[in-house]
Amino acid sequence: MPFKIIFAMLYDFILLCAIWFAASIPFVLWQGSGEFATNDKINLAFQIYLIAITYLYLTYFWTQSGQTPGLRTWKLQLQREDGYLLTRHNANLRFLLAVPLTLFFGLTLIGFITPKKQLLHDQLAKTKIVPISD
Repeated sequence: MPFKIIFAMLYDFILLCAIWFAASIPFVLWQGSGEFATNDKINLAFQIYLIAITYLYLTYFWTQSGQTPGLRTWKLQLQREDGYLLTRHNANLRFLLAVPLTLFFGLTLIGFITPKKQLLHDQLAKTKIVPISD
């Protein structure tokens, strides 16, 4: 199952790239393309904007069905350890743990070598990805 989870993450990353591209268009039109190269505040605002877009995308799917499009494709579902769907609090905690562990430290996959075979941020947030049947 770890490979299914990795492929689901890659699938969602590709979809997120498309969403980031589309979401970037109004920001660039508003600020102008030349401002990015010279203004650090605009760069920071743009990065925060993209993180907010990512947050909305992921937490929406996590709280509504427990399945992002990538998880749905691979017939997986994100749940709390008690088997229920994530609440907004659970989704916020998982997102706040997943982003730094994945982007800044690259530590999220280390969890696969533990006895639970879960992503590190899932272990910390008390969530799990489980296989489902249709």
